[in-house]
Amino acid sequence: MPGTYTGYVKGIQARSGKNPEDFWKAAEQKGLVKNEKIMAKYAELLGWLKTEMGLGHVHANMIIAYFRLRTDDPALTDNMKKWAYSTGYQPEKKADR
Repeated sequence: MPGTYTGYVKGIQARSGKNPEDFWKAAEQKGLVKNEKIMAKYAELLGWLKTEMGLGHVHANMIIAYFRLRTDDPALTDNMKKWAYSTGYQPEKKADR
């Protein structure tokens, strides 16, 4: 995967004015995530992020990756996890949420 996790996050923030946590909160309000678990399937998340949240395909996938990293989703590949951690992803402390 080219680029860095933090680079993608900065790009998303610059274009949307939102950080990954803002998308998480919006997904909670929509019922797509609940109790620190992803309730929606990939296609539903992708469609929501692209149509309702105005993200492009790559940025939408990065937000889905953030959701999967945050929840330690088994659908997240080891390669993606290694890339994210090595290029800037830092898990939030439970108390910060």
